Amino acid sequence: MTMSSYRLVAPTLLILALALVSSGAEQGCATREQAPAYHTSPVPPPDGRHDHRQEGPVPTSRPLGLRIPVAAPPPPRAGTPRARMKPFHPSPPPPPPPPCS
Repeated sequence: MTMSSYRLVAPTLLILALALVSSGAEQGCATREQAPAYHTSPVPPPDGRHDHRQEGPVPTSRPLGLRIPVAAPPPPRAGTPRARMKPFHPSPPPPPPPPCS
């Protein structure tokens, strides 16, 4: 494909992806409206016994994308030894052998 065809295809794919996401969100909202409420009390058993347990409170959901701030890690201490990068110096060549006499 040439560059001009990529320029034509990329916006089309982006529009299709956005349409798919928005339709999925609309369907999710519609199915949530039809779903029964989860906070209703359960139906008592037919033998007449009642459930005396209490349900705990439901935690509130926080919106997506928001994060709880976390403390930054402490700065490094000055006395901590660190690995240092030493410059590489090749060893000098060995001296030539003494001349034979």
